[in-house]
Amino acid sequence: MHPRKPVIANYKIFVFVGFICTALITSLFVYRTTHHDNMTLVNDENSVVMPVGRDLKSVDLVTTDGDAFTERNLFTHWTLMFFGFTHCNNVCPVTLEMMNKAYPTLHAAMPTLQVVFVSLDPVRDTKVKLSQYTQSFNTNFVGVSGKIESIRKLQSQLGIYSAIDSNTQDSDNYQLQHTSSIMLINPQGKWVAMFKYGLTPKAFEHSVIQAVKAVTKA
Repeated sequence: MHPRKPVIANYKIFVFVGFICTALITSLFVYRTTHHDNMTLVNDENSVVMPVGRDLKSVDLVTTDGDAFTERNLFTHWTLMFFGFTHCNNVCPVTLEMMNKAYPTLHAAMPTLQVVFVSLDPVRDTKVKLSQYTQSFNTNFVGVSGKIESIRKLQSQLGIYSAIDSNTQDSDNYQLQHTSSIMLINPQGKWVAMFKYGLTPKAFEHSVIQAVKAVTKA
């Protein structure tokens, strides 16, 4: 049996769950922004800042150095978290390069900031490959991965969708369709905001700093 088949099947099973989670969360955000302005902390079309942060629990991943990465690693830091994979043709490199350009400004504003890249493709993204990929954008960025089940648990908490592109599923260079938003987690380990894909470094810097200010004051 081809070693990739069980993984592909598992991803297909997860398609509907991920899609439903993402759709529900997006619908809730749109409803709040449209109908309940007092529930939106920042009036910014590039981001959604939640009035109440959501706890992240049972995070059980591993860094490229082989160290455990759990919910404890989210405490005492502002964390920007992005999900992707090293074979990504477009979204991931574009986003990571944008975050690299924005990093000096954001780090100056938040000295404890950590940027975490979570691999959605643990079969191909070995520790060495993930480390080389993440470090190629910024040596301060942290690459993490783990067992499929552990990655999915974190995905489900953040509404992250991922599935193998049906047009490439029979290729060794298969692509993943996945949520391209960047998540912001506060120093208490709560998910507090998300930022859309495609922002310029300056726009991203502004949105993140405004979100942090709003969350801190709330």
